[in-house]
Amino acid sequence: MEFVSHPKDLPLEITLIEDQPFPTSKREDVGFAGITCFAAQHFESGRSVRITLEEIDPNFCVTGRVVWCDNERGEYKVAIEFPIKDECYCVRMVEQLSQIEHYRRQAKTQGRRLNYNEAAAEWIQKFAASFPAFII
Repeated sequence: MEFVSHPKDLPLEITLIEDQPFPTSKREDVGFAGITCFAAQHFESGRSVRITLEEIDPNFCVTGRVVWCDNERGEYKVAIEFPIKDECYCVRMVEQLSQIEHYRRQAKTQGRRLNYNEAAAEWIQKFAASFPAFII
């Protein structure tokens, strides 16, 4: 199971929801299963959360399960898996868009002004091959 680190400059909204049943995940699977991100609050392992990312897609809303949550210097690093295939696929696509936007912003701080399409082309050439494959 592989987690992608979500860029800190594109904050996710994470909301605790009532537990819902998820399929049992197969820990031996290798491939994209979720994300790690930072949150202001602690989330217990096994709890269900709703994730939104207004800045990338105002309609993006998925439900995942907290795998672990560690305190790191006053904030919490949370790993969230998405055991439902359609939601996992959606998160993977939105994560790629987030990574491209983060790349564009980094280029801007280095004095390079890239539009989204230019940033996407560069990111794809440099990083797409190493982005985890979708496996559930």
